[in-house]
Amino acid sequence: MRTPEDNWLKAKRTRAAEKQGWLCHWCGRPMTTDPNTDLQVSLDHLTPKHNGGVTRPGDYVAAHRKCNSDRHPEMNRRKASEPVLVATTGETDTESPFAILKRLIT
Repeated sequence: MRTPEDNWLKAKRTRAAEKQGWLCHWCGRPMTTDPNTDLQVSLDHLTPKHNGGVTRPGDYVAAHRKCNSDRHPEMNRRKASEPVLVATTGETDTESPFAILKRLIT
């Protein structure tokens, strides 16, 4: 049974998704209303609640459920602790900073 809060969230998600052309705010790929998929539309705060964000007009966007959860510190703790670039000697292609950067962006 839907509660008034469920109906409010669904209306906000739908309105935000329509405003964005059903494209995820973070990655730009199409979103869907199909439940239990990573591409399902969700309502995401521009400023995360754990960083002081509040639920008010203008502070949320439509995003994939996966893109939304990837921004959460508890869901993404390991990624945050890994260095983006590793200092290397650059003696081989696999060690070069360019090879590491190429792996990160592909």
